[in-house]
Amino acid sequence: MGGEVVAALLVIAAVRGLAPLLVLRWPFWGALLCIAGDGFDTFMLDILGVRLSRYHQVDKLFDTYYLSFEAWVVYHRWNDPLAHRPALTLFALRLSATITFELTQIRQLFFVGANIFENFYIYVTGRLEIDAGYRIKDARRLALILLFVGAPKILQEYVMHYRESQTWRFVRDHILLWR
Repeated sequence: MGGEVVAALLVIAAVRGLAPLLVLRWPFWGALLCIAGDGFDTFMLDILGVRLSRYHQVDKLFDTYYLSFEAWVVYHRWNDPLAHRPALTLFALRLSATITFELTQIRQLFFVGANIFENFYIYVTGRLEIDAGYRIKDARRLALILLFVGAPKILQEYVMHYRESQTWRFVRDHILLWR
């Protein structure tokens, strides 16, 4: 491995390792930074032309790491039961899918255990950023929110785990037509 690749990997590790700490202070903005960091690593490796055969395992570990900070925020700071319980359930579902995938290598588990938690977390913390008193009013609205935040994530999981394409590469090749 060349020096620039090692340097890039160190930067990626620093960004992915330190960004989740910001979630504890700034739940919404820290989460957005974690998402940016998740895309940053793939983008950096792609730009450098680096293909690491087992990087997906490292990526899943970093994802689980930052999502656990978000789950901690949900568990300790969210008081709205219509947001709290579904968020923790979605986190548990994703965590179970990730662990089971690592044991079985069945990619379709990510379709069943789609990371809807992340989008739901962003939605609720975004609303809380605007209005600290925000609460989901009823089960019907909760269902609409889950549909609204879940559909894009299920599409992304399809691209990543059925089409077996990184989201960035899929967008680059099939939407931006940039090769």
